[in-house]
Amino acid sequence: MPVFTEAMKALLSGEEPLDDKPEDTNFLDKWLANELNRLVLECKNYYVTMYYREALRTGWFEFCAAFDQYRDVCKAGKRKLNKALVMRYLEWQMIIFSPIAPHFCEHGWSLLGKTGSVLTSRWPEPTKPVDSLIVSQGDYMLNKVPHDFIKLLEKASKNGKPEQATVYVAKRYPDWKVKVLSKLREYHSKSALPLVTPDEMKSNDKAKEQWKAVMTDILSDASLKPFGKHLGPFAAFKRDEAAALGDSALSDESPFDEWALISEFVEYLQDKLGLKVDVASSESPAAPEHKDAATTAQPGKPAVYFAAPPKGAAAPKSKAAGKAAGKAAPKAEGKKAPAAAKAAPAAPAAAKPSPSGGSFSVLKDLKALNEHLSTRSYVAGGYCPSSGDATQFDATPEIVSAEQYPHVARWRRHILSFSPEQRGKW
Repeated sequence: MPVFTEAMKALLSGEEPLDDKPEDTNFLDKWLANELNRLVLECKNYYVTMYYREALRTGWFEFCAAFDQYRDVCKAGKRKLNKALVMRYLEWQMIIFSPIAPHFCEHGWSLLGKTGSVLTSRWPEPTKPVDSLIVSQGDYMLNKVPHDFIKLLEKASKNGKPEQATVYVAKRYPDWKVKVLSKLREYHSKSALPLVTPDEMKSNDKAKEQWKAVMTDILSDASLKPFGKHLGPFAAFKRDEAAALGDSALSDESPFDEWALISEFVEYLQDKLGLKVDVASSESPAAPEHKDAATTAQPGKPAVYFAAPPKGAAAPKSKAAGKAAGKAAPKAEGKKAPAAAKAAPAAPAAAKPSPSGGSFSVLKDLKALNEHLSTRSYVAGGYCPSSGDATQFDATPEIVSAEQYPHVARWRRHILSFSPEQRGKW
């Protein structure tokens, strides 16, 4: 809280310059405004239903985390924070946190120059309805893409760190995937596509029968025979993704302009990766050696080619870096990217005892992990992350439904905010 107060004073005093432009001029501002609206509604619901621990999570931890992430992106791109959004964030933060920390919020209220007591202020009203597409875009650009690229960079850096990355974006799936998605949408329209979790599929006989019928249809299609070994994994991955994210996962095109979104966040990616980043279309590779990486890109799953430095014996060849990138995209069909040399193994294993808490064994069941994290911030139960968090992070799927597993999603976002180097030292 003292750190928050000092940051608040810096923003209010002008020590950190702010921008007076409208809040809808770029995606980042729209994302923060949407997150504030979403969290205010969620927090209110938890207060009303007396889930005070969840109110604390959404009204303080996630509220602060959203603004911190916004600030980090602005800092990486050398942008000024939007003044209207900053003032709204500070005011709303004091109001929604006041039932839990009234004295702290009264002090913040006075710093804002507000009259009266924060305890008698009205609950914030969202400025707009929550846009689920903006939520998805934010998760894609601020969580998934950086995480995927960092994992690929670790692999490509085994013999020396590359000096440049080219991100390839695809507008459409290959024809065979388009056909598989068309069949999945057809079955979904007839309520014959089992949108259940992998764990539920094991014990749900009806879902098993439905999925058997779907796969029999797909595998019997003569035009899909050449891609036989890829059909099952791809179809199952899209089914699981649709169960977690909704119908949009079955579209054969991205629901938003990935090129424009990644281009806006190039400086942020450069800051995360520590190297120069370019954006290109998967249909037009920048060089012949980029072709393998470019062909692995698909809607919602950009690929990356890492170019090695041209000098030095320790530098890896560009071709090797390209293969690392080219082999990464298939994990989008349900497989995790290979862990870095120093990363903990993804297989279930007991993590080392940590001074940040007790010992911890990796949980592969998301439901069990969600229950475990419902009563603690970190997996080992301490007040700071441990080696158990790093091990569990590597074993946790990259796509986690925030609605179905809110505690896992919250924990994963937090652990993702640490760099691989930091996680390796836990």
